[in-house]
Amino acid sequence: MRVRALLGHEALLERILRLPIRWSRERFTYWLLQDYPFVEGLFRFQAGLLREAPQAHRLALIEALRATAEELDWLLSQGADPRAPVHPVRRAYVELLAEMEGLPVSPSGSNSYPVRTVLHYVMQRVFLEAWVAHAGSEETLEVAQHWTAPEFQAVLYDLEVMAEGALEVASRREHREAKGPLLDRYVARVLEMEYLSWRLLAD
Repeated sequence: MRVRALLGHEALLERILRLPIRWSRERFTYWLLQDYPFVEGLFRFQAGLLREAPQAHRLALIEALRATAEELDWLLSQGADPRAPVHPVRRAYVELLAEMEGLPVSPSGSNSYPVRTVLHYVMQRVFLEAWVAHAGSEETLEVAQHWTAPEFQAVLYDLEVMAEGALEVASRREHREAKGPLLDRYVARVLEMEYLSWRLLAD
């Protein structure tokens, strides 16, 4: 299942894929190191999912957490400083992650785990779609190899399977947020934040 089929937000996704990225070593290095606070927020979001995950999802989420922890180590090796000022766009994305992590129980009594499971996949998949669309310069070769490694692809596949299952479970429970306004609203916000993050390389 490609991200377009899952989201139904083709126009928003195309905005990201069509950005006129202007690669330069200095610009790209700043953008890359500014990824650290987002990845730290993603780790916390994933940890929250793991706390609520059914047994069938736990190993996949543990692997996702491992990959994120390794990503943090890798960013530190590239020169990221956890104490560095955070760009407002990155800060807003971290705040969105925290907001999604705290999504409340629905009026029907179902928790928000299925919705967050889908959003988790959306974030990972959209980033990869954008990266594949925009990578290609010498400055990005090493990073492209890092983010398109087989290990990451395997994690993404597991997250996709989980997202598919989460939608089915939500539907069976009449958990309408999974296909209705709540999920739709947050998918659009994730795409907007991805657009703004990638636009840092275009402005």
